[in-house]
Amino acid sequence: MNTNNPHQIRTRHFLALACMAALGMGPAIAQDGTTDDAKAREKATKLETVTVTGSHISNPNVVSTTPISVLTAADIRASGAVNIGDLMTTMPQLATTYTMGNSGRYIGTAGNSQLDLRNLGSNRTLVLVNGRRFVGSSAGSTGVDVNLIPADWIERVDIVTGGASAVYGADAVTGVVNFILKKNYKGADLHAQIGTSEHGGFNKNLFSLTGGMNFAEDRGNVAVSVEHSQQDALEFADRFGHQAYSNILTPNGPTDAALTSDGGSYTNYNGGTFSLGMSTDITKRYVFNPDGSVRHQVFNGIYDNTGRCSDCDRLDTNQFLQLQPNYKRTTLSSVASFNITPEQRLYFEGTYSHTDVTTASTPAFGSNASAYVITRDNAYVSPSLAALMDANRLKSIKVARLDVDAGRRGEDTSRNTTRGVFGANGVITGDWEYDASLNYGVTDETRHNLNNRINDRFAASIDAVHDPKTGNIVCRSTLNPNAVNPNVGGVLNPIALGGGCVPTSIFGAGAVNPAAAQWFNTTTTTTSRLTQFVGGGTVTNNNLFQMPFDAGAASIAAGLEFRRESSRQVTDPLDRAGLTFLNAIPSSGGAYDVKEGYIETALPLLSGRTLAKNLTFDAAIRLSDYSTNGHTKAWRWGLDWALDDNVRLRGTLSSAVRAPNIDELYSGQSQNYFFITDPCSVKQLNNAPNPTVRAANCQALGIPAGWTSSNSASIKGVSGSNPNLKPETGHTWTAGMVLTPKFLPDFGVTLDYWNIKLTDAISAVSGEDTANHCVDANTGIGNIYCSDAKRDTVTHELIFIKSVNQNISATSTSGVDIGAYYSNPLFGGKMRWDLNATKVIAFTEHPFQDDPSDTVQDNGTLGFPKWKASLRATYTLSNWLFNWNMRYFSSMLRVTNESYQSNPTQTTPIRAGAGFFNDVRAGYSFKNGMQAYVGITNVFDRNPPVNLFGTGFGSALYDAMGRSYYAGFNYKF
Repeated sequence: MNTNNPHQIRTRHFLALACMAALGMGPAIAQDGTTDDAKAREKATKLETVTVTGSHISNPNVVSTTPISVLTAADIRASGAVNIGDLMTTMPQLATTYTMGNSGRYIGTAGNSQLDLRNLGSNRTLVLVNGRRFVGSSAGSTGVDVNLIPADWIERVDIVTGGASAVYGADAVTGVVNFILKKNYKGADLHAQIGTSEHGGFNKNLFSLTGGMNFAEDRGNVAVSVEHSQQDALEFADRFGHQAYSNILTPNGPTDAALTSDGGSYTNYNGGTFSLGMSTDITKRYVFNPDGSVRHQVFNGIYDNTGRCSDCDRLDTNQFLQLQPNYKRTTLSSVASFNITPEQRLYFEGTYSHTDVTTASTPAFGSNASAYVITRDNAYVSPSLAALMDANRLKSIKVARLDVDAGRRGEDTSRNTTRGVFGANGVITGDWEYDASLNYGVTDETRHNLNNRINDRFAASIDAVHDPKTGNIVCRSTLNPNAVNPNVGGVLNPIALGGGCVPTSIFGAGAVNPAAAQWFNTTTTTTSRLTQFVGGGTVTNNNLFQMPFDAGAASIAAGLEFRRESSRQVTDPLDRAGLTFLNAIPSSGGAYDVKEGYIETALPLLSGRTLAKNLTFDAAIRLSDYSTNGHTKAWRWGLDWALDDNVRLRGTLSSAVRAPNIDELYSGQSQNYFFITDPCSVKQLNNAPNPTVRAANCQALGIPAGWTSSNSASIKGVSGSNPNLKPETGHTWTAGMVLTPKFLPDFGVTLDYWNIKLTDAISAVSGEDTANHCVDANTGIGNIYCSDAKRDTVTHELIFIKSVNQNISATSTSGVDIGAYYSNPLFGGKMRWDLNATKVIAFTEHPFQDDPSDTVQDNGTLGFPKWKASLRATYTLSNWLFNWNMRYFSSMLRVTNESYQSNPTQTTPIRAGAGFFNDVRAGYSFKNGMQAYVGITNVFDRNPPVNLFGTGFGSALYDAMGRSYYAGFNYKF
């Protein structure tokens, strides 16, 4: 019997790789890990006058034409961050698409922090570590969980905000985030930090240990690091108690919802609620008392027909929100290098990370169409309910209910990521240099879906009757396994049902029998594996030839790369068969590979001239051959014009691509059913953007004039992935200037305009949109939507809908990035200010790019603030270091721009207020290598606006933790 712990095995493998690296395999030395923070900041932020991310050309005389923002190791330490992901999303260029607080809103993404430049999606932002790709963290995707990157080992982070596919390949449509790790480390560094919230219930801790040494007469270096971070789960009730606010549609008013206090759900009521027969009169609903008797549901306030009310019998569903998951991460890292000769070097990078994250969500429920059917002969029917049903001649009722007493659902996810890079670099001959590497990574994930209800078992439990022989309450299926169950419309699935059915009541809060809940709830398991292999090499020459006019030497970089991505997800058989409350998700998998060649050049045009201290043109092109999509091309050109020492102008124009990922291509198509209002039915013809076009297209389909659809049922179809997708394309142009006035040597400003247009974006099309766009196209019925909406040739009714991923949408956005720094002596010390801000001018979505009139204006709405900024102040005095960080974003509409424009006086609050969050830190360095520090985040204890708790896409901008404290130390020895 094999008794080895798999985690121990992986750890031993990792350490073996590190030891091999120490004997001669390992990365090029870029910076000393013990460099003073102030010097590191100066080098990293002197407005791109050093080698930076964005090019394979490593000439220090070539500056970046693309806007770059830099986050240094000092910035990371000053933030008190224990995981890098949440710190990164405070950068103005990045959206809060994935934070620790909101990552659990999708299945399987809890604890996953993926970066999203310009709010265009994390799948369009390329994340690199030391300029190389990192294996993805979510099945079917190449998105990287940056929390796996140890915060204490980051030297700096370069954020390149412009299309970079020509340099780095697919996924860099909106830019690149490159994590530069410390190398050539000598000595040891122990770091520990603890933190807690003033309001209690939430602790965050960090521990790391790094050690490094030279060997072989300083020809080699090896460094190893272990970092552990963890945080407690934080429930909504622990932070906010009960804030029973609800979005309720204004009665007899506009369709916009009003945020109302003392609100909640009157349908998802934990005691159960129902109407009599087909009645739609909300005021005549009934609820169950704890003893199973019934009474009229109370409606003293306002209510709507979506299930929301105030001052009523309702349930505050906010109480089931989890603000932060329980999270633990341990990361082992190693880098090593060895100089075979003074001009030839081997290098190695290794990472192993283990993550555990547990989340909790809402209980299972039945409402509207999925409400639970209870028949008159149910054994738990109380006398009052029986009398009510008999008086109204009802054989059954449909009970809507949130099954709080059956337990909350949740996820327990474990991820293991291993990555190794082996490479060599050096001089070929003369000015020609090379860098070649092999990069392999794998992520294994096991996700346990907790309290996942087996639907047929639940249906059997609540269909309880009296045993005619004993009088005991039993499940109907126990007496007759072939009995028709009212909640499934047929015989229960014997595989799902099994044996041992435990009956239960659902009449009243707390009615569910714990033994029954244990029987019909289960834990299902989904596993996945992602692998990535990258092999490639680059040759460079920074002195290719001399340009005319004594402008300087031309530089070139060229390379070849092969990459293979694969993903496989195996879903639990119960989930796969659609037998549980969880979405029916099929097992899926796929792979693709890509062969690429690229070339870059930097050509100095003028140098040392009046109004042209330097004028350099750069260009890049990348040709790719995908096994799935064939050939693609990405390109970029830029111009850097230094008028003098004070003013530099720069600009770029680029075309980038994103190939569809494995999930979009191969996640599978599953059966679905669509409720569709037929656009060709005579009463719907005038509801079109152009009724004449719709009528003509319906007639072209063979549908006679005056035809009326008689279909009141759902329409069968499929939804899911599409193996015929093509790559997305992004066009970006930037124009900016850099001001570094000589009369103010410690001051600099950057100002960059950017404009991005994404076309052929991959989106899922709803069944209704498929049917509508078939007959609303100005070009007739020869479109993809008509081929996906099948009709009966005799009755003309829709009989099949194909709703899959398509290259159908477009998005355009533009804005201005502002950066500035200033340092000056102050009271015997030194003060430094750093400003990083973004003004978004426009953000427009085109759900269907072939219909330019169909637009959504997102700018200024929740999650899309027009302004985001961060201001950092650092003051050093002798051995003291003080930091103040301020984060700001402008107010946002809670409704759409279109809604606000049509109804500007709708019920407040229309806006979510602007965010001002301040953090402070103070540290002292002792002579023995010890540094101690304390810090406060959210100093002024600012709460988020009502009903925005950091768990959604837009609300994640706000801090829901409140004022928090942390303390720690670094000890270098």
